[in-house]
Amino acid sequence: MKGNYGDKPFRGIYPALLTPISEDGKIKKEGLKKLVSWEMERGADGFYIGGATGECYSMDTEAREELAQTAINEMNGRGKSIVHIGAYSIRTGIRLAQHAESVGADAVSATPPPVYHYNIDEITEYYRILSEAVKIPMIVYINTMFTEKNVVSAVTRILELPNVIGAKFTRNNYYEMFQLSHLKGGKLNLLNGPDETLLCGLIMGADGGIGSTYNIMPDIYKKIYIAYLQSNIEEAQRWQFWADAVIGILLKFGQIQSMKYLFCRKGIDIGKAEKPGAELSQAEGKALMKELKIIGYFHEYPELE
Repeated sequence: MKGNYGDKPFRGIYPALLTPISEDGKIKKEGLKKLVSWEMERGADGFYIGGATGECYSMDTEAREELAQTAINEMNGRGKSIVHIGAYSIRTGIRLAQHAESVGADAVSATPPPVYHYNIDEITEYYRILSEAVKIPMIVYINTMFTEKNVVSAVTRILELPNVIGAKFTRNNYYEMFQLSHLKGGKLNLLNGPDETLLCGLIMGADGGIGSTYNIMPDIYKKIYIAYLQSNIEEAQRWQFWADAVIGILLKFGQIQSMKYLFCRKGIDIGKAEKPGAELSQAEGKALMKELKIIGYFHEYPELE
């Protein structure tokens, strides 16, 4: 039933799943299955499927549906799935939400309407329509597209919608997260967005995280999460700094391109970044591998060297 989801059902580490896709826009199912299995074995608690890291806005609707269905089927009850349904058309968003529910997703999520700036009344209506299209819960995506001076006050109405149980927080003002953590009687299910500051998010009230670079180091982020739960902040900080060093290298070469390069070269065929994303050159690939080796990435992930 709507509104009855228990106490914060989404906790832990959720990679924002990369999309294995061919150059003609077809989902690479075998690559997707291998990717999901590898990440689950490495500590992922579930997945955020079909978001920006998944290159959703470069994909057609049918491919997004196939991605969600294949990933959820491969998970086979292991962990929880959140399917991103944000789209240029709200009709497409409704279709994606209803499809996600039909294939067994645990929740849906959506960024604010892309491209245009809408006022908070319009954005609230957008989330009302999407969240009422299904019986599974909605995770709101709070990012920099919310431009109101008092973001917490602005989004409170959205977070009070009956089917909204939580939010992915992808902003850098952690006082805002602190304020959000007290909404709904402290029961709002908050997930940190910025990979580089997962520990900050946990300290300020997050119940876990959703992140792009979780794809290539899920258990490193799991170590941060577990160390925090055990009140071992020094250990959590050590692994956060380690992850941030990897992030710095990925950003230098292109985050999605670099992660796809690492998997493809070791037999997990997830294709190239969607256009206009560029493919790494041979020289860039070698430089990426060299820098990752220097900081010890392959000591933790020898199977990707």
